[in-house]
Amino acid sequence: MYRILLPFLLLCSFHYAFAENILRVAVSQNVGDMNPQGYNLNQIYAQNMIYEGLVKTDSKGNITPSLALYWEIKDSGKSYIFHLRKNVLFSNGEPFNAQAVVKNFQSILKNKTRHSWSALVMTIDNVVALDDYAIKLTLKHPYIATLNELALVRPFRFIAPSMIPQDLDLAKNNPKKPIGTGPYMLTDTKVGISNTFSKNPHYWDKEKYNGIYYDTIITKIIIDPNAKLVALKTKQVDMIYGSDSIPIEIFHNIAETKQFQTFVSPPAFTTFLIVNPASKTLQDKNMREALALSIDKAKIIESVYYGYQKEAQFLFNQNLPFTKTKSYTPLTYNKDKAEKILTQMGYTKKSDGYLYKDNKKLQVQLHFIANNPTQKAIATIMQAQLKDIGIFLELIPNEVTMYRKKQTQGQFELCFSQTWGVPYEPFTFINSMRHKGHADYMAQVALPKTDSINKDSIDKAIKTLIESPYDIYADSKKIDLNKAQENLTKQTQSFLDMLYSTQIYIPLTYDTNKVVARVGIKGIAPDVRAFEIPFWEFYE
Repeated sequence: MYRILLPFLLLCSFHYAFAENILRVAVSQNVGDMNPQGYNLNQIYAQNMIYEGLVKTDSKGNITPSLALYWEIKDSGKSYIFHLRKNVLFSNGEPFNAQAVVKNFQSILKNKTRHSWSALVMTIDNVVALDDYAIKLTLKHPYIATLNELALVRPFRFIAPSMIPQDLDLAKNNPKKPIGTGPYMLTDTKVGISNTFSKNPHYWDKEKYNGIYYDTIITKIIIDPNAKLVALKTKQVDMIYGSDSIPIEIFHNIAETKQFQTFVSPPAFTTFLIVNPASKTLQDKNMREALALSIDKAKIIESVYYGYQKEAQFLFNQNLPFTKTKSYTPLTYNKDKAEKILTQMGYTKKSDGYLYKDNKKLQVQLHFIANNPTQKAIATIMQAQLKDIGIFLELIPNEVTMYRKKQTQGQFELCFSQTWGVPYEPFTFINSMRHKGHADYMAQVALPKTDSINKDSIDKAIKTLIESPYDIYADSKKIDLNKAQENLTKQTQSFLDMLYSTQIYIPLTYDTNKVVARVGIKGIAPDVRAFEIPFWEFYE
């Protein structure tokens, strides 16, 4: 009997010793081609697993070293010298050095138009290697958000030089393979089913976490939020991570039962409505103001978020620097005032409870993503609230790709949107408004040119905000940071006062990230980094 059992026991011991630690996470779609400069279907959390940049943001939103050990700011803010880490390898064994950094920047700068939403891309003059482990980044003019933008997951993360096409064009061609220096590698893709990530054997920072615990991360594609929960309960997945991955009502119920672990982050970004003046119904600023006054945000927070989030009055969380206004007073729910405005505009209420003008019912369309439970819940509540005023709100559900297309082409009256969180806020997000491809742009460009505030004046103010505060450096040898920040604060306040006064934005809530995980997984602490998932910090 002993001779029979011994091989079996040895086999079990061998298997146990080399068993993989696997984490399965429910997500809504595949991660895409994993182009470090890619947008759209390239998922940010996955790009962040594979690629690293010179700097990064920590859990509180501060800029910290990554592949750069430290840096010097010279030439009155026009030059940055980055000193790189040594002994860092890409996951295929290629060395990381200054030449790799320069080649990546050459590729980024080859497609300036694609990345034109980034003020930094448009401000970079050149990037050169000073030696094998130092590079110099020179700007056309000082830009205070340089380090913040370099901390972005895209497009400023580095891929192995051998994976960059000969013509440097990563807009026209995806990389041969997604090879980075980050903690994980993409090792398998099953379209519509899953993506698999394995630990990078060459990862330079793995000892910080006593060795990364999970050998493999499998992201399972489960579109329906309720199906995600079923998968969690039946142990097909271990975790659901993200603000809209699970209906808030179900999240609340799970939190009450204690069956699984639940986590809520600090405010990470803002959900808001964009009101499109291209609509004949909404081209009058008074109508946009009446809409904002008709929405009871407190009721939405209570009904949809169970108190996990706070009501938003501004586009940016006021706890962030350079986000406060000077003279603008936000619009809060006021039914009487909304009704008065609409009456003055010539609308009268008929027996069906709706407002009419020239025998035409007052109605507005709200587009939302069909499989986004939070958007659907808010839309339904808003429909009832606007009906109480006398406005018919038509709800238009969209598949996500069609929704994005309608946003970028301005084919909407009302739609949901979100800010991007740190390190994008506020300057990178504001600068993106100048460029096509965003719903903000389409709403702003529809403002009548005869209005005192129109697209031309907004873009001019953004340019002033991005560039003018740094004129104080012109004849000085040192950066007067206090003076620069004081000047920038005034410029930002002036710009935000102007932007908010157009009434094309209706802030709804300051969003939090939410996580549901099986009991036993440790190290989960969602923070202000809205689109990153630090798998390398999780363990059991």
